[in-house]
Amino acid sequence: MEVILYKMKYAGLRVDIDGVKDVEVLPGLLDMLNRQGIKATFFVTSGPDNIARNMKNCINPLNLLRKKAFKRYGLTIFNGLVFKRQVQESKNLDLILDAGHELGLHGYDHYNWMNHLDSKSMEEIGALISCGCELFEQAFGFYPKSFASPGFKMNSSFLSVLDDFGFSYSSDFIAERAFYPEIGGKVCRTLQIPVSMRSIGEQEESGLSDNQILKAVMDRLSRSSPFVFYCHPSYEPVFKPALMERVLKCLEETAKIVTLGKIASRLKDKIKR
Repeated sequence: MEVILYKMKYAGLRVDIDGVKDVEVLPGLLDMLNRQGIKATFFVTSGPDNIARNMKNCINPLNLLRKKAFKRYGLTIFNGLVFKRQVQESKNLDLILDAGHELGLHGYDHYNWMNHLDSKSMEEIGALISCGCELFEQAFGFYPKSFASPGFKMNSSFLSVLDDFGFSYSSDFIAERAFYPEIGGKVCRTLQIPVSMRSIGEQEESGLSDNQILKAVMDRLSRSSPFVFYCHPSYEPVFKPALMERVLKCLEETAKIVTLGKIASRLKDKIKR
């Protein structure tokens, strides 16, 4: 079911932490957000850093070097496989909470989720989410209040299981408006706060220039309610810092930037399911 926010335009910044490299470069993004007084919502993956397994389809080494993922991580992309590092145990993650940002769960084992979710039963999906919640709570001392599926990979089985975990909201779609999904005529209980568009890195990879990306942001901002932009610490703040700052400046001038949790709270006050 579609929902409409207050007349005031609200915007949120979602930051996905997919692997250890994203955690290592966190201070750069946190400094950028602090300078602009922005509170963001971070989603951290739990479990092993298996991002390097996504490179298996790049048989040609030249194709590998052109991949955005390889540009993001460099040779450190293989650290997770060699050292079996757990993302949620990485140094720097506490900086997110220390700076007053929101922190949610980005699934368990990012690679496995993205590549094998459709082959899993509802029980297996539930076990993955449970494992992620347990590791998250061990690392941060509290149960995650929100969820975001790795790579926006989801299906009806996942959406059905998601309701069992009591999350305040989830962010598993790319769409213009927040909504409650419907499965077989039944409305799910977990509110979806979708991202409004693909990240700067993904748009750049599709061939758009910086000015075209900025224009796309403004166009979507005018249509989305709420507007949610997302990024990764190891790409936009590192390779596109000027454009990232321009996007954030445009959001500040056009909307009130709040965490996704605050957006969800406002929506639940007004929603009719």
